[in-house]
Amino acid sequence: MDIFDNEIFDDDNYKLVIAIVERGFGGDAINAAKTAGAKGGVVINGKGTGTSQRKFFGIAVDPENDIVMILVNSEIVVPIMKAIYASSNYKAGQRGFVFAFPVSYVTGMTHIKEIDEENEGE
Repeated sequence: MDIFDNEIFDDDNYKLVIAIVERGFGGDAINAAKTAGAKGGVVINGKGTGTSQRKFFGIAVDPENDIVMILVNSEIVVPIMKAIYASSNYKAGQRGFVFAFPVSYVTGMTHIKEIDEENEGE
């Protein structure tokens, strides 16, 4: 199999869920997403270019946040977004927002080395 063969690209219906939450709460968002069916995700430390006085959807945006990225099948996007939303403790000042993007193609980055049977044993 050629590693660039188009058959390795999965074109099922995937979405990338992105949550931007206060620094230190990215793990909580991942754990909440797992309860709704996500297999895992990644948390990236982000630093915005704005000041903490800036507002987005009425929320003061802190320039240092956790960016949570979770790739999921479209069927479970809404439950995952709801779980992340429900996990935030807005009364304690934990703020953020969550959204999703469509993803056209997905493939893993694991490369399988082909063994040429003719050269095996040389």
